[in-house]
Amino acid sequence: MNLQHMNTRSLYRDIIRSCWAITVIYVIGTSIELSFTDYDRTLFFWNAIALPAIKMIALNATMGWVFRRVQPFSKYILITGINLFICIIIFSLYNLPIVIYSLIIPILLSLYFYSKRLIIFALVQSLLTVAVILFTLPGIRAGLSSSNLIMLLALLSATTLIINSLRKHAFALFEQLIKVTQEKQDLQTKNELMEQLNRVDSATGLYNHRSFHEHLVKVIETPDNYADPTHLAILDIDHFKRVNDTYGHAVGDVVIKFVARQLSLAMDPSDFVARYGGEEFAVVCTDKRTEHVIEQLEQLRQSIAQHKLDHLGGESVTISIGIQKLLPGMSKEELFHQADEALYRAKKSGRNQTMVAGRDGCMIQEQSLKC
Repeated sequence: MNLQHMNTRSLYRDIIRSCWAITVIYVIGTSIELSFTDYDRTLFFWNAIALPAIKMIALNATMGWVFRRVQPFSKYILITGINLFICIIIFSLYNLPIVIYSLIIPILLSLYFYSKRLIIFALVQSLLTVAVILFTLPGIRAGLSSSNLIMLLALLSATTLIINSLRKHAFALFEQLIKVTQEKQDLQTKNELMEQLNRVDSATGLYNHRSFHEHLVKVIETPDNYADPTHLAILDIDHFKRVNDTYGHAVGDVVIKFVARQLSLAMDPSDFVARYGGEEFAVVCTDKRTEHVIEQLEQLRQSIAQHKLDHLGGESVTISIGIQKLLPGMSKEELFHQADEALYRAKKSGRNQTMVAGRDGCMIQEQSLKC
């Protein structure tokens, strides 16, 4: 059930409760009047208290049963039911012509549904009810002067016009609100897209140089960042200049995208993977033991080395990796410098290998550990 139906059913329940409350008030008020009336008290009791109360109770119970489910024509039934409820009161208090003005209530109620047809329906029903009352109740007809009758008809018509104007303005305001909201959402989407473009490398889809440094600063400045092991790894494509010189920059771009794709697949969603620049990549891993980080990156290095690329004539590319663990008191610059030094040592030692800084010069090359 959608929100509109829930609100409509809630409205129906509130109106039924109000009708029950009015019934109780009516019985109390007429019962008090019974003590002061000049009419025959037995007739007054039956005609002004008991029979109207029975009719109201029966009508309230019927409307409560009908409105247990929201039907397509429930709103028309509601307007008709309220009109009948008012008619019971008018016919019971026929010696009080002023109560006929309460026929404005169904017209006011129709505003909730913002339906022009329902507003017109409520007006026509009220006008027909006025005609029936004037024809069947001489007491009210006699109590209403021509000016009173004109005022009543004018009041019903004017109320209808005002309510219809409110409906139109409400719809116009609603449409304007939707338009403004949509424009704000579009602007927010564009801003988010621009922010994403500013943070993401367009060629690889990885985070860019700026995003990497911003993230690294956050990691360094996080309280107790040493409690959860943090590692920085810098990766570089071996002999990338030779690839560009031999096969052209277009193939070089293909190689970069290939390595970026393999890197994204190899690392965990919690790892921060970025293209640092050119053929260099950087990974920030948190809450991982050094052995786990080495294992993941070694699997990546070996996987890349085993791929034969058609763009390179069936040859493969290799990468070198430098890793540094964040140590207590280590700054961002020092962390990056040590990881870069490890990468440099991996390059100088023959490339296609992983070097872990801070391990007495130990180097992992393919499956064997060399020191």
